[in-house]
Amino acid sequence: MARRARKQRKRERKTELRLSDYQYPGEKVGYWQAVSVLGGAFLVAGVVVAIYVFGKSAAHMSSSFHGKWWIPLEIIGYPLLCILVVNWLAVRPRRQQFRETGMQSKVLAKTYPQLKQMLTEQSRRLGMKEPDMYIVEDDVAYTYTMPGKAGTIVASKSLLEALKPEELAVMVAREMGHIRSHHVKMGLAVNYIQRANALWKILLFPILVFSWLSRGWVELTEFTADRVAVLLTGRPAVVNAALVKSAVAADKQAEVESEELEAYLEGGSDISTDSEQLERHFKIGQFLAGQKGLKERIEQVGEFTRTDQGQAALEKMAELDSRL
Repeated sequence: MARRARKQRKRERKTELRLSDYQYPGEKVGYWQAVSVLGGAFLVAGVVVAIYVFGKSAAHMSSSFHGKWWIPLEIIGYPLLCILVVNWLAVRPRRQQFRETGMQSKVLAKTYPQLKQMLTEQSRRLGMKEPDMYIVEDDVAYTYTMPGKAGTIVASKSLLEALKPEELAVMVAREMGHIRSHHVKMGLAVNYIQRANALWKILLFPILVFSWLSRGWVELTEFTADRVAVLLTGRPAVVNAALVKSAVAADKQAEVESEELEAYLEGGSDISTDSEQLERHFKIGQFLAGQKGLKERIEQVGEFTRTDQGQAALEKMAELDSRL
C-alpha cells in the first residue's frame, strides 16, 4: 500500500502544472539578467566598502567607519529593503480603503457569488491557495494583484460592467497567473516607482534602476499571464476578446462603442462583403495599433496553443481536471 501511495504521489507531482509549462520564452532570462546586474553592482559596492571598513588604512586613520561590520551588509541588502518599502507604499492606501469599506467590497459567496466561484475553481485547478479579491468603485477599468500570503486581487466595478462573465474569468485567471508565476512583488514595485514622485525615485533608486533594466521582462510577464488564462479557459478567442475589451474600457480616449466592439469581435475576419465590418475593422485596428504590445499579445495567445509547449500544457490541464 505504501509503495502504491508513493507511486501515486510521484505521478501527481509529474503531472502538476509547472512554471516551465507555460512561461513565455525569455521571461526567466530577462528577469535574472536585471537581478544579476543590479545585485552585482551592490555586491561590488558592499565589498569595496567592507575592504575600507576592515582595512588597515581605515584603522590608521581612525575612521569612524572602521569596524562597523553592518555597513557593507546594509549596502548589499539595500535593494531588498527598497522592494519591501515600495510594496508597502503601493498597497497601504488600498488596504486602508478595504478596512474602511469592510466586507462590502470583498468578494464573498454572499456579495459576489459568481466571482467567488471563479476564485475557488481557478485556484483549485492551479493547485494554489485561494487569494482574496476586492471590488472597488472606480470609473477606470483595471485589475491588479497586491502581495500577501496568497495574494489579493483588486478589480474596479467599471471592469466588471465592461466584460461578460467568461471574459471576467479571463482577467481573474490572468491575475492568478501573475500570483502563481511570482510576478507580483517586483511587478508592483516597478509599476509604483514609475509613477512615484522624484523624492521616492531618488530614495528608492535601486527599484528605478531595476525598472530600466527589466523593461522587457515586465512585458513578457503579461504574455505568461495570458497563457495561464488560455489554460484555465481553454478558449483563446475569449482570452483575446477580454484583452481587447479591457483595453478599450481602460482607455478613456478610445472612440470605440461597446456595440461596435461586440460586432467586430463576433464578425470574424471576413470583411470582404461587409462594409460596416470593414469600417469597424479599420477603426478598431487603429485603436489596437496604439496600444503598446496588445497586438503582439493577441497573436501569441493563438500561437501558444499550436506550440509543443502549449499542447503539452493543455494536456496536463486536462489530466489535472480529470483528477479533480
